[in-house]
Amino acid sequence: MLSLVTLVFALILSSTLVSTSPIARRTLSGVQTNCKKGYFALTYDDGPYQFTEELVDKLDAAGVKATFFVNGKNWWDIKTEPKASAAIQKAYKSGHQIASHTYSHADLDSLDAQGVTAEMTNLEAALEKAIGVKPAFMRPPYGNSNSATTSTLNSLGYTVVTWNVDSKDYETHNIGDELTNYKNELGPITGPGGIALEHDVYQQTVEELTDKAIDFVKEQGYKFATVAECFNEQPYQ
Repeated sequence: MLSLVTLVFALILSSTLVSTSPIARRTLSGVQTNCKKGYFALTYDDGPYQFTEELVDKLDAAGVKATFFVNGKNWWDIKTEPKASAAIQKAYKSGHQIASHTYSHADLDSLDAQGVTAEMTNLEAALEKAIGVKPAFMRPPYGNSNSATTSTLNSLGYTVVTWNVDSKDYETHNIGDELTNYKNELGPITGPGGIALEHDVYQQTVEELTDKAIDFVKEQGYKFATVAECFNEQPYQ
């Protein structure tokens, strides 16, 4: 009887362990361009910079979680500017997703596999020091990721994400033009979801475009998601 009880207990324990085990993280191959149906991801590239913390406050007040594709050395140098780490920490602690945009905003297609790896691992080290995690998602600068680059990034555990809605805030800094870009590129809610490109290094993007974009996206019936949520995946490795 004792051996039977022991066996039953072992089976129950085994079943419990299986059911509570974490789901394995996937690296999606190729380049992803859109969110899942009915969802929209606000994303911001090139930071952190002096407007990033203001943007986090604005997003938090709106109840929207965004994704920040950050650099290690672009507008700010994360190694020498304490405000850079502070901005990333604030975004992370507020529940926004931190993703990679390479260390120095290099055109990855111009580098060999070793150079691509260095760009990624250098930023990984900086982010693990700042927030204790390594991103599972990345966006290649300029959207450039050929098959060789993408293969290298995938082998490093990164899902590569670009966009299907380009606000072109880097060109216009004009709300009328930016919203026209949104209206022209964001498809109906019955189709693929949206992933938008913005930059938190521009004051106009933070203080004007973000509010208008949130309003417009809501009017179209979309729900907001981080990039990881777009694919039902974990945001960090």
